[in-house]
Amino acid sequence: MSDLLSRIAALSLPFVAAGALLAKPQAVAAKSAREPATLAPSSSAAMRVEPEVKLGPQELANPGFPPAYFYAPRGSKKAMKPVIVYLHGRGGNPQEDCRAWAKVATEFGWLLCPAGQQPRGGGEYAWNNDYVNASKDVMGALSELRKKFGRRVQLRGNVLVGFSEGAYVAQNLGPRNVETFNRWMIIAACDRYWASAQQLLHDEKKKIKRVFLWTGELDGAAPETEAAFKHLTAEGIRVKMAIPKGFWHAIPVETMSQNYRKVLRWLVAAR
Repeated sequence: MSDLLSRIAALSLPFVAAGALLAKPQAVAAKSAREPATLAPSSSAAMRVEPEVKLGPQELANPGFPPAYFYAPRGSKKAMKPVIVYLHGRGGNPQEDCRAWAKVATEFGWLLCPAGQQPRGGGEYAWNNDYVNASKDVMGALSELRKKFGRRVQLRGNVLVGFSEGAYVAQNLGPRNVETFNRWMIIAACDRYWASAQQLLHDEKKKIKRVFLWTGELDGAAPETEAAFKHLTAEGIRVKMAIPKGFWHAIPVETMSQNYRKVLRWLVAAR
């Protein structure tokens, strides 16, 4: 059992593990770069002929960052659909993660899987504990998807999903871009990840539609997730939490549908 716990801890962020101190994000940006820019609708994109949407995972160029991956939504090819943006954990493979999430997310809209700005080889990436540049990475990928498919891609009221280090990014990106992402699913959440965004979380709370926190019972982050739930509840934000028994830091791919489909349906249904 001690060997298994050691392997699980190695996959987790240093500041996720139970009893660990919150690591400070790297000082990677000057004051002028502290807040990522918010997307604005493009009228010119709506006027041109949109490319056909292909089946399967597709690579999306994201200037200044590694390529992102995406899946088109099921159903109508012309209607505007929300975007579910998935932020992988440290050492995650965004292409493979996108393939796994597509079975659940494409029922509700576009699935966009940006790659963290730090390549680690073998298709793996990390966000470098740097939410400032990670936010530019994510918002840039969403902007490129909009440029490619125009008004089929929703720019406001989208769903942000973050896992592990991706949870850290999501918990900092969400309050700073609440017009774009007002529904959040945080997997392995940590209340301390909001250290630099607590005032924003308070100021923007009325714009946040719904939040779902999901953490395995055996994950060291479970107590921190419960603290995050209490924090959001105290702010009056509509939030639900699941701490399922028998799960560790990440859930097996084969159980994703039964664990996440109802969550995404609940998030997307918010008005």
